[in-house]
Amino acid sequence: MPKKNDDKKGSIGDRVPTGIQGFDSVISGGLVRNSVNLLSGGPGTGKTIFALQYLINGSRIYGQKGLYISIEESESELKSDLESLGIDLKGLENKLKIAYLPIYEVADFIKFIADQISGFKPERVVIDPVTALSMSMEDDLEKRKVLYELKELLKKSNCTSLLICESGSSSIDSESQSTSQSGVEEFICDGVIMLHHAGIGGDADRAIRVVKMRRTKHVRGPIQIEIEKLGIKVSRRSI
Repeated sequence: MPKKNDDKKGSIGDRVPTGIQGFDSVISGGLVRNSVNLLSGGPGTGKTIFALQYLINGSRIYGQKGLYISIEESESELKSDLESLGIDLKGLENKLKIAYLPIYEVADFIKFIADQISGFKPERVVIDPVTALSMSMEDDLEKRKVLYELKELLKKSNCTSLLICESGSSSIDSESQSTSQSGVEEFICDGVIMLHHAGIGGDADRAIRVVKMRRTKHVRGPIQIEIEKLGIKVSRRSI
């Protein structure tokens, strides 16, 4: 639980705990407060579950508001994902908001996100997937400009954020693979977390890797995880 001398509820010093079992000890107690972090992985690696747990734990355990901006799945689809794990959102109506943003309907998505943050005033934000915001842009410079604009908005809003993106591979073995399909997102974020899924079953099937996290001493190398009832559990056993 937060220390009594914390200046912001839901933080431990300069850390914002995810509340995900076993993960905060991997990253020195939590995400850096007011940081923007990339959560990357291939299909089926658990990105959406990890991000929703981050927000739900923030609301239930630490009393922080969470905003989930979904660009691909509707609110009902996300709730179905949670129900399949036995997780419900009862009692979180005023603490957790899911905003569905069909990218083809919104001309200015930065303004949309700014309006959502301004109206709800969350401390934790998830954007899923951030790659959809720049997928129509062919120029890397233009992509960087938009992503820096988004990063600046999130930091000015005092949010600790997760930006979800698809990686080119789910392989546990490759450390050199790009953490995003465009190869741009990882450079503008304060932290990069990768989820892996080998698709072979067994203890080493799923893993998490902290690629970078500024101002943080963290465990390196892939660490075993499990997706079970009530979500993701992180082991301290390296693979």
